[in-house]
Amino acid sequence: MVILGILTYGALRTSRGMALDERLMDSVGHSAAAAMRIQDWLTYVSVAGVALALAVCVIVALSRQRYNLAAAAIVLVAGANISTRVLKKVVIERTDSMPNTLPSGHTTVAVSLGLAAVIVAPAAWRWVVVPFAGFVGTFVGAGTVVGQWHRPSDAAAAVAVCMVWSALALAVAYALQREVPPPRDRWAARSALGLVGSAMVGLCFVSWGLRPQDHDTELLLAVLALAPIGVLTGLAVFWTSAIADRRLA
Repeated sequence: MVILGILTYGALRTSRGMALDERLMDSVGHSAAAAMRIQDWLTYVSVAGVALALAVCVIVALSRQRYNLAAAAIVLVAGANISTRVLKKVVIERTDSMPNTLPSGHTTVAVSLGLAAVIVAPAAWRWVVVPFAGFVGTFVGAGTVVGQWHRPSDAAAAVAVCMVWSALALAVAYALQREVPPPRDRWAARSALGLVGSAMVGLCFVSWGLRPQDHDTELLLAVLALAPIGVLTGLAVFWTSAIADRRLA
């Protein structure tokens, strides 16, 4: 909530913050082919896609007879996406004449589904799901900035919303579970793979032709535009995975 409040105030309530947000978005250069390739993948983020992915998460949890995890996945995905829409359309307003786009709906979808997948995944397979969740969440969040669909603050705010709902979902799962899991070793190392998945997005974008505009100054701005999205997403996945490993059966 603190992160969301800071982003909302800085990016929407101050002239310097709004100007910086726009400049950061504009600093990210790309080839036409790179932009098209990224946007093609973003088109998979749809209502039908969300429903299908959530259904898979619920089915995985139910197949494990972990009804608490199924409930947590529903709480997380539904809560995060409904909250994002309400915040964007009803609660938050920009002080300039531009329409509000914070938080990013696309980023909320990707990050919330990734965190839900981390929660419902069997502990033995979580090391596979964690980097994938980090990659997908960062890819969509950073991709919306590259395609100039969203400003960097929009994507970062969406991750913050998902972190709040992840905490609530984990609390629900913990409250509803019937047994306490045994202590597990090396949970921190496995959870940190979320940051690795997020970092891989940068390599992917560069290989597709993503380049900063003009000169070295814009390179720094481009990094500042995209890196925080990856770091926040990786940390969200890390934290969710770590708590799931230690607290959930």
